[in-house]
Amino acid sequence: MKKNQTILIVFIKNVVVVVGSFLGGFYFTSLFHEPTSLVGGLWATISAIIVLEASHPETFASAKNRIIGTFIGAVLSGIYLLIFPFTVIGFAATIGVGVVVCHLFSVPQSIKLTGITIAVIMIVSTITQELHPVKNAGLRFAESAIGAGMALLIAYVIFHIERIFSRKKV
Repeated sequence: MKKNQTILIVFIKNVVVVVGSFLGGFYFTSLFHEPTSLVGGLWATISAIIVLEASHPETFASAKNRIIGTFIGAVLSGIYLLIFPFTVIGFAATIGVGVVVCHLFSVPQSIKLTGITIAVIMIVSTITQELHPVKNAGLRFAESAIGAGMALLIAYVIFHIERIFSRKKV
């Protein structure tokens, strides 16, 4: 019975996180740039799925890494795209700079998230050229924060619900 309860809890956490983060990212982005609102929902959902862990302390640590990595990636890609147009060499170089920045700030656990963020921002800016690079970077950072925040909220709520039910059984 315990295994089925665990599967049910993981199922509920993931469904609620996906729906909440998608809607949050979608509607937030539609306020500022409707053409990329689906990207906003997708990016918030990806962030939430990446951040959600088995426990709320693990989710908090994951959210911290996500926010740091996304911030570094957003800043670097925004700066790059303000100065240069997209090229594969520039794309790779920006990701390389992201690796260096993560090491300089002693956050090597954020390297992957920095690179993913740079990739998303650079490609979205290339596809949607009327979207200013700084606005794009800001939106992608905010969407990531929405997804991470939703994962934190759900992990915290589920933790307290589980705690209430475990006290009643004792």
